[in-house]
Amino acid sequence: MARVLQMGSNGTLSNVALQPSMHDTGGMKRTVQVNVKMTEEDFNLLRKAAEKRWPDAVITNSGIVLALARIAARDTLGYRRANVKGGAR
Repeated sequence: MARVLQMGSNGTLSNVALQPSMHDTGGMKRTVQVNVKMTEEDFNLLRKAAEKRWPDAVITNSGIVLALARIAARDTLGYRRANVKGGAR
């Protein structure tokens, strides 16, 4: 059973649902689902940033949001990329 939290701020609606166990492609285990509504302008900004960072990658809308959010979270918390699977910064 999912537990849902709703939070709104300046017209933005977010839903967080904890799933018992859901496996995504690529071997990543994802157990939290987040739905976010944003303006087209905000998403275009994220899409352009993703295209600049990963120019040849095929990436989904949710992949764009997740990847850029993780990068920003690590930067905010001061985590170094060496702590993350895949190499040093």
